[in-house]
Amino acid sequence: MNCTYCKKKDVIKAGLRNTRQGLIQKYYCKQCNRYFSDKTQPYTQYPFHVMLYALQLYNQGYPLSQVKRLLGKKYRVSPPVRTMYSWIAKYKHNLSFLPLRKKYSLHPENLTTTHRLFHQQVYPFTYHHLKLNIASKKLPQLRRYINWVERNLPTKIFLNGPRASQAETDKQITITKKEHPATTLTKYALSLQKKQQSAHGAVEEFFLLNDAHTVCIELPVFLNPKETTLFTIDTPLTGHIDLIQIKNKTLFIMDYKPNLNHPEKYKDQLLAYKEAVHHRTHIPKENIIPVAFNHHAFYEYE
Repeated sequence: MNCTYCKKKDVIKAGLRNTRQGLIQKYYCKQCNRYFSDKTQPYTQYPFHVMLYALQLYNQGYPLSQVKRLLGKKYRVSPPVRTMYSWIAKYKHNLSFLPLRKKYSLHPENLTTTHRLFHQQVYPFTYHHLKLNIASKKLPQLRRYINWVERNLPTKIFLNGPRASQAETDKQITITKKEHPATTLTKYALSLQKKQQSAHGAVEEFFLLNDAHTVCIELPVFLNPKETTLFTIDTPLTGHIDLIQIKNKTLFIMDYKPNLNHPEKYKDQLLAYKEAVHHRTHIPKENIIPVAFNHHAFYEYE
């Protein structure tokens, strides 16, 4: 990217700015010492966060006539239904659940199931019925594990012992930075973050409702001592994975990290998650890819 003032390329990211159109990326030019913004969202009559909220309501199963009424209550705006159809067409590639939403009759109350797990703190383990059913045709192992979690998850092992975030191993892995739609989705999610909601919660909720590949959030996993030689543990290693995505026969372990300046810091945690998912689901390791991401960057750990 070139500086909008001096046209030089010596530019770095400098945080986000909240505007009526949503979050805008700020940049700083080292050559002319000026800040400028990435105005990628063109001006529209309706603020960007209003459009996003409308599309999320639609993805939750509300008909557009009801979305119109709900927008009136929350934002005191009432866009025509034909306008909202134009938003669907415009954002169907970024919010990849939109094309699926058009094919199915959904009901907001039956869209997802949540189990609040009291594991030292509260984890809202939630899965999306439609997307899990579709993904289970290619990876039925995940569906079986989720069914087992609902019936038989041993809560005790999550109350004591080491966490995956504390895991340490000498195993070396390759970390690759990639361009990925998850960074854009994360920006969208943060623009809809509620006042009392954590950034983690906002990102997880947005992905689960609006991304076609995210099937569950806060999935609990554990790794027994005899199941690993990578980690020195004498009690089960436990954790909760932020997001699970499935594309074809590949399962992506997605961990949201607000600070990703040093992605190598998270490789042990993500490797522990991969080992745990492999042993709990019996999905081959080559079909499990750990990822760390935020609104700036996306890293795969292989």
